[in-house]
Amino acid sequence: MPNNTKRFIEQINDISRQLLSRILSVQTSLQPTQNESSLESTEEQPSNEELTDLVTARQILITNLFEQNTSEDISSHMSLLQEMLTLDSELTTNSASCKQEIAEQVLNLKKSKKVSKSYQNLIKNTNQP
Repeated sequence: MPNNTKRFIEQINDISRQLLSRILSVQTSLQPTQNESSLESTEEQPSNEELTDLVTARQILITNLFEQNTSEDISSHMSLLQEMLTLDSELTTNSASCKQEIAEQVLNLKKSKKVSKSYQNLIKNTNQP
């Protein structure tokens, strides 16, 4: 069973790294550089489905790890567990940061007068003969 335990933890860590990479990709695309077009950054973003699949797979593995292994088996892999905890902490921090960044962008869009004026001009121009 310990090899199975080790495999579970390694898979969890691998998926956690993939998920962290995708979240960092989203964060990077939320702050495009001057040389980068917004079209390029949206093409590189992972899809919501991809993120959801990774989170679901990770959650299933974590649940199975604790349901199918004894605490002795799990604790015999302390270095892998420590890596799992570190990755989990990074995921939590980066997810919260990404959520905050998106919330700020949504608020900025709602407050944007430019979008409102452009829309009004478009309507005005369409109604003129």
